[in-house]
This record gives sequence, structure tokens and C-alpha cells, in this order.
Amino acid sequence: MGLNLPELPSARFVRAGDYKIAYFVCGPENGRPLVLCHGLAASGLQFVGDADYFAAQGYYVIVPDLRGHGRSTCPQQRTDQDFSIVRLAADMVGILDKENITATDWVGNSLGGILALSLMKTDGARLKKFVSFGTAYSLDVPDFAVRALLLLQKVLGKEMLARIAGPLTTKNREARAIVSAMIRTSDLDAVARITRNLAKYDLVSNALGFDGPILMIKGELDRQINQALQKALPPMLAQPNFKRVELKGAGHCANLDQPEKTRFVISEFLGS
Repeated sequence: MGLNLPELPSARFVRAGDYKIAYFVCGPENGRPLVLCHGLAASGLQFVGDADYFAAQGYYVIVPDLRGHGRSTCPQQRTDQDFSIVRLAADMVGILDKENITATDWVGNSLGGILALSLMKTDGARLKKFVSFGTAYSLDVPDFAVRALLLLQKVLGKEMLARIAGPLTTKNREARAIVSAMIRTSDLDAVARITRNLAKYDLVSNALGFDGPILMIKGELDRQINQALQKALPPMLAQPNFKRVELKGAGHCANLDQPEKTRFVISEFLGS
């Protein structure tokens, strides 16, 4: 028997050239703004349960679908530059502008955290408190590894990727269904272009220059990201505004692996 997926609220849209960026909101309009931003090959579906939880606490929650993901749309003509970190981050500023939000707390998983790290340099005043999980502050992936990954993605195709990604991502049975559903709504060409843009970046200096409170949730089982974080951790741990919490049994998508624990840690940090 199939598992029921979370029900997505109705979408709002903001235009960025020929791209339409989807997002949904919940909670009181006069509530404290909070962005919950997903990672690569995911969508806002990842955060439906979390959005309801924080909306009930009085937050005005904004959950985007990054371009090429979920209910966002892309034109047929596109370039790799259309999917750069800076461009994706600018889309998020467009959403905040449409919602008349000048500053917000931000929770990002993987790519969703990378975008906030990018905004710390260009729009740091828009961010108040920052939480990440599954986010590397810098990456330097060899070109051959990127090519191999993209070839594997092309050979497998979307449906096979959707079938195998759930079990590889999480042990949580309900979460596996969410992961598979998100991949099925992703534009794999967009995912490939973003992958190439994410191969090499270094945003550690942005984090070091940010004055707001930062929380890094470290999933015990997120081994590749934990390895990549070894460069960023020593300087970050020396910062008075930085805090790290390790979640046992959590992998790359901590909020899907350990939803109650992840929400508690985030809620405690945002409320402190």
C-alpha cells in the first residue's frame, strides 16, 4: 500500500526573467518570518510538516521551490549560468521582496543552506538567524567525479533515480516516499546544471563575516558532508555566534530522518 504524501498548500509565484519561482506560505502574516529552503533535486514538499509546526508557533513560514524544482517552471532555452548559486539566491530575494519581508530567519538543507551563505555577502541584512543541515560551507569536487555523477544520472533516468534515491537518502519509510516524489517533480537538466555550479565554491568567509547567530545541525550519518565540513569547522567553531549540534541517526535530510528532534533543536535556537 502506498504512503500518503503531505498535502502541498497552494502556490504563489514570482517571476525572474523567463523563470517562474513557486513558493507557499503558512502562518500568521504578521508573524516572525521564517524561510525553509530545500536542497538539490528536492522541493518544498520536504518542509510541509515543518511549515505547519512553525506556523503553529506563530511564524510566517515561506517555503520555496528552487528553479527547476517542484512547481517552479523553466524555459526551454537555459544556460548553466541561469543555475548559479548567485542566481538561485537572487530568486529567494525576489520572493522576500514580493512578501515585503526585509529580514528573516532561514533554515536551509544542503543547497538551501548554500543560498543563505551566498546571501550573507550580498544581502546579509536580510538574514537574522541561520540554520543549516546537510550543507557544506565549501566544496572542491574533481571534474571527473562530476562527469561520472552526471553520466550516472543520465543513464538511470528520472524514474529509476526516484526509486533508488529514497532508500539511499533515509531509513524513514514515510520520508522515502517524499524523496522519491520530489525527484519526480525535478527538472533533471536543471539539476545537472546546478550540480556543475556546485562542484567548486568556498563560502566560509561569508559565514565568518556574518554577525547573526548560526546553527549547524550535523547529521551523524551524513558522512560526505561531514567530511567536506572539516575545512570550515575549525574557523567557525572559534566564532562566538556559531553553534553546532549533532543529531544521532540523522543523515543528509535531518528533518525527514528525525523530524521531532530537528524541529526541537531549530525551535530552541530560533527562540533563544
